[in-house]
Amino acid sequence: REGVFTAVYLGLYSRLRQRLELAHGEQALHSGHVLALSAPVGALAWLSCYGFDTVKSVQQSQPLDRAAANKAPPLSTVAGATRHVWERGGVAGFYRGALASTSRAVLVTASRLVAYERTKALLSEA
Repeated sequence: REGVFTAVYLGLYSRLRQRLELAHGEQALHSGHVLALSAPVGALAWLSCYGFDTVKSVQQSQPLDRAAANKAPPLSTVAGATRHVWERGGVAGFYRGALASTSRAVLVTASRLVAYERTKALLSEA
């Protein structure tokens, strides 16, 4: 899940940042540009891996008690957890709770890249 998120997040952000630099010049970029790029990129990246996170959460929520585990569906494998989510909600089941989680991700990812770009600029000035 982290690999998918990072590839989409940093890959898409880098491409969009390069295009913005070509259009406006590197010196013209400021925190507002970074925020405007990183917020929707963070949302797309999170949504791209949210289904994987759902499967992981289902696997982690299975009971530890062996007697209880024998009564529950086999969720210890990726295939079993995926089948469980699909049977209970179809495609929508993989994205249950995505709005709240993606809203949080937008705030986190946007602030992370603004802080990174600002720190990078301050260090290059020193």
